[in-house]
Amino acid sequence: MQLGEKELRITPASFADANALQKAIGRALKGSSFDLSKLPGDSRAELPPGFLEGAIGLILNVAISDDVEACLFECAKRVLWGQDKIDRDFFEAVDHRELYYPIMYEIISENVGPFIKGLVSKFGALVGMIKNDQK
Repeated sequence: MQLGEKELRITPASFADANALQKAIGRALKGSSFDLSKLPGDSRAELPPGFLEGAIGLILNVAISDDVEACLFECAKRVLWGQDKIDRDFFEAVDHRELYYPIMYEIISENVGPFIKGLVSKFGALVGMIKNDQK
């Protein structure tokens, strides 16, 4: 994918590193009081009070987690921006720091996405079965 003036190339991390990342994200989110059931089904509907604050809180829990950061940098060992390796030294350049969240988001998408996709497909089927049982 193109990111700024260079191509961002992400090779998926090993299973162990990707799994460690998804677990670290899970730990960062565990215990949050964010209630997804209050999300309106219609994208034009008004968001319930506190919804945005809750979503921001979830994002911040992940963003400030040292555990998540350590796992991200393990997964980043297989990432290039142009010819530049993505490591802590890369972000020492102040002009690279604006790339931190876009790059880390893509690393999460590439490495945690497959876990979530499988979970959501199974969870959706379970929710459907529960709703049918309640009828």
